[in-house]
Amino acid sequence: MSSTVQSRRARAAVGSSTSEATRVRPEIQGLRAIAVGLVVVFHLWPNRLPGGYLGVDVFFVISGYLITAHILRESDRTGTIALGAFWARRARRLLPAAYLVLAASLVAVFLWVPRMLWQQFVREIGAAALYVENWALAADAVDYLAADNVASPAQHYWTLSAEEQFYLVWPLLVVAGLWLAPVLSPRLGLRRRARLAVGGVLASVTLLSFAYSLYLTATDPARSYFVTTTRAWEFGAGAMLAFVPVLVGHRHVRALVSWAGLVVLAACALRMTEDTPMPGTAAVWVVAGTAALLWAGHPAVAWSPTRALAWRPAQFVGDISYSIYLWHWPLIVILPYATGSTLGTLDKLTIGVTTLVLAWATKRWVEDPVRTGRRFGLRRSTVTFGLTAASAGLLVAGCFAGWSVVDRDNAARAAAAEALLTQHGQCFGAASRDPAKADTCPDPALAGAIIPDPSEIKADHATYERCAAHLRGKTFEGCPFGTPRRGVPHVAVVGDSHARALMPMVEILVEQGVLTAEMFSSPGCAWSTVPPAAGNTQTRKDACAALKANLDGLLQDDADRFDFIVTTNRASSQRASDEDRVQGLLDVWRPALDAAVPIVAIRDNPEGGRLPEDDPNICLGEVGAAGAETCALSRKTAVTDSFDPYEPAVEKVVKERGRGRAVYLDMTRWYCDDTTCPAVVGGANVYRDSNHVSITYARTMAPYYRQALAKAGLLED
Repeated sequence: MSSTVQSRRARAAVGSSTSEATRVRPEIQGLRAIAVGLVVVFHLWPNRLPGGYLGVDVFFVISGYLITAHILRESDRTGTIALGAFWARRARRLLPAAYLVLAASLVAVFLWVPRMLWQQFVREIGAAALYVENWALAADAVDYLAADNVASPAQHYWTLSAEEQFYLVWPLLVVAGLWLAPVLSPRLGLRRRARLAVGGVLASVTLLSFAYSLYLTATDPARSYFVTTTRAWEFGAGAMLAFVPVLVGHRHVRALVSWAGLVVLAACALRMTEDTPMPGTAAVWVVAGTAALLWAGHPAVAWSPTRALAWRPAQFVGDISYSIYLWHWPLIVILPYATGSTLGTLDKLTIGVTTLVLAWATKRWVEDPVRTGRRFGLRRSTVTFGLTAASAGLLVAGCFAGWSVVDRDNAARAAAAEALLTQHGQCFGAASRDPAKADTCPDPALAGAIIPDPSEIKADHATYERCAAHLRGKTFEGCPFGTPRRGVPHVAVVGDSHARALMPMVEILVEQGVLTAEMFSSPGCAWSTVPPAAGNTQTRKDACAALKANLDGLLQDDADRFDFIVTTNRASSQRASDEDRVQGLLDVWRPALDAAVPIVAIRDNPEGGRLPEDDPNICLGEVGAAGAETCALSRKTAVTDSFDPYEPAVEKVVKERGRGRAVYLDMTRWYCDDTTCPAVVGGANVYRDSNHVSITYARTMAPYYRQALAKAGLLED
């Protein structure tokens, strides 16, 4: 992201003349200013500049160009690459400011962020300190349990991690090219052979990365955004420029090329959105626009756009762009926790000004002294590596300490909760809403409880790893709960993660011996002909298709296998008209209905919102049990105003096929009162995240689901 070879000076391409290679490149500093400006504006006002995130792609191209040019000059001069010295220079340039911001972020987390988020945040800060944050985020992108993680103050370090990994591997590829050079024809000359060999190796890696980027962006867009292997070609495209002389002369042509590059970047920033698959073909435009500006250089034409890039304020911003990038995001993330309110316009402007001040101070008193200083033996590679290891170790130790504090507190709370439930469990959770227990419930002893505590709620989730083999490439099969036996209804539970979230309730009924079950559930896979939710990976789409095909096959080949089918899904996940959603259910239910297998459609649980930040536990972590009422969801927003396709679909089935062929269950009363849907009911923490019910609360609802199924004639009362 900020791979400055020199703070204010940058070398031109190796193939150019000496004077051209050593002159100031103000257009690069100006381009850095544009790139970091795009990112900051996007993060502060995403709706104003929906494609502003492409600034990181611009930085990748610049980094590839400058670093490769630097490496090639060294190889021309010495015939090899001093790897230790190269890596030490990169460490002195990048790590002091990066570790300073991480340390400040860690302290801010401990001061202002609710403890429920500590473990996620310190995990990411630790990953950033070790420069593997991009791989951590890539893992989270395909990990269902991490899908609702909120933005951490270290999230933006994914770009720096990718860049550091590039710096680690790229010179090794150059060395490999130099090693291969002697096999080329000696008639080419030593320098030309070296250039051809190195260029061939780097070009090959660039093309392979580009091909892989196209593949993974199409099949797994969430993961492809972060991993280094899909981003390497952007660095490589810049690197290829280092083999091409900067266009000399032809001032007007160069100015036109500069304008073309700038227009392409502006169009991408305005037209791309967060839904644009990156870094696939869309990134080609960004890379091409950046490459055009780098290749054209700084033409001395009055109407050239690079004259504006050479403007002193633009040069100043470009000079401190690295620290701007480091500081702006933690301020955006932490400030709402510190103030207890969302960011307003004044807050955002304050963040902008504060970022500039902190970036200037960091450049002045941290970056430059370490990069150019000779005190304390900093110029020695061994000293640099030792200080780097010590700094990373201290950061990781601080993260581990924060993680351990949460673990210790959770253990103490779990013991207290177990003791509390031993004495007052009869009114816990949904039981507190039971009209039959109105004389004894709710229990005042549970009024001050939140079980599980918000800091440990992420673990209160039914993972059912044995039921997820289809996500690891295995053949999809129904996941059994209990052994089917004569006289006991055998049930299929079908749907997305919301169906899976209710399985702890079904397990209670299995344990009671009133039914057995098979789960047909996959993330983002509603039992409907409406396509899976946008953003699903190809793996999940394939798994969803296999789920539906497998179930259809069972219904056709073994119609007596299931006594009835229970289905639910996240209501807000489908992007289709109300009519299409209803028809999608009717179409997919037809094989079951034709086989005389009743459908039990359960209205989706109320949810806090579409964003991870809508998680009621964030509020609970800040206000505790005493303020839990303020964390309740609005019934109007969570229930009344949301369309539920199950009800009209069941009504149509009943009308066409008769009562008992489909049953609609609306369990909202166990979540909500007349105006709100509390985050805590009878001492039980209702939600695991912004939309999934916790294991704890699902289990307390088991008696009432049993009653509802018995009332429908599907179970014995």
